[in-house]
Amino acid sequence: MLAEPRRSYILDLVDFSEDDPLLRFGCYFAIVSGITTLFVGFLACCGAIKGARCLLTGFVAFVIFIFFAELSIGVFALFYRDKFRDNRMPHYLANFSTNRYNRDKWVTPLMDTIQFYQQCCGGIGPKDYYGGYWYLTNKERGTQSFVPFSCCKQAQAARAWAIQPIDPMCSIYPYYSQAFNNSVHTEGCHKKLQEWFDQQVIIFAVVGFSLAAFQIIGICLAIIMCRHIHGYSYVEMKSVNLVFVVFLFLFAMSFGNAYILKRHYEYPRSIRTIYGMVPDFSAMMRVYGKRSDTDLLLE
Repeated sequence: MLAEPRRSYILDLVDFSEDDPLLRFGCYFAIVSGITTLFVGFLACCGAIKGARCLLTGFVAFVIFIFFAELSIGVFALFYRDKFRDNRMPHYLANFSTNRYNRDKWVTPLMDTIQFYQQCCGGIGPKDYYGGYWYLTNKERGTQSFVPFSCCKQAQAARAWAIQPIDPMCSIYPYYSQAFNNSVHTEGCHKKLQEWFDQQVIIFAVVGFSLAAFQIIGICLAIIMCRHIHGYSYVEMKSVNLVFVVFLFLFAMSFGNAYILKRHYEYPRSIRTIYGMVPDFSAMMRVYGKRSDTDLLLE
């Protein structure tokens, strides 16, 4: 799914809570744009070396397509920036904690992941769980538990899919007692998650607009090469020099794309395996199935 599970859950949150997979589609779209950049770079080199205007014309057409693709990625990110505005984030998370946790199987690992990485508990606070479905039905220790183990402060070896609280008794301490405050994260998740989401969206938008600007440079270089080509079999030395300039430019831009996608975008399982990344936790969550309708709104 993603290069890092700490970023993958925001896609699941948008997908499940809004029933809107377009943000995930945008990530795939970014990957396709990066791969296409490698292809058109090879096309440009062949066109300049062989003196084939048709190849260079095709290169310009591809780069124009990539330009609009990268531009749309930036616009897309700004569109999603307002998805959780107007108190939607605490609304969704509080509903997950109170009504959905341990009832809908996909909500449980999603909330555990959010609480683990953001070091928080509940949507507004730990008491979101009080009186909710999980609070009334959980039997994690054979006695009444107040918060899930993912709310607890974790050992260094813990992972989102393998919770290891420092204090194994943390879930049974009464709310806001001294022992509870020492072993459980007492801050709600909505503020941290909203701030983190805004940061990721800004990165997404800046990357999209920046790469679109670089495509303009590629178009200009291709046009200059076309003007230096006389016929289909002869290339001036100036054109050959421009080949190396364009190749180095596209090479650097492609690896920049790869690094950015590795950090912020979505990867298929096969690509992530090449990089030796972590298990596909998001896919593990979706094994349980998505919600059936828009009943995620607070009832």
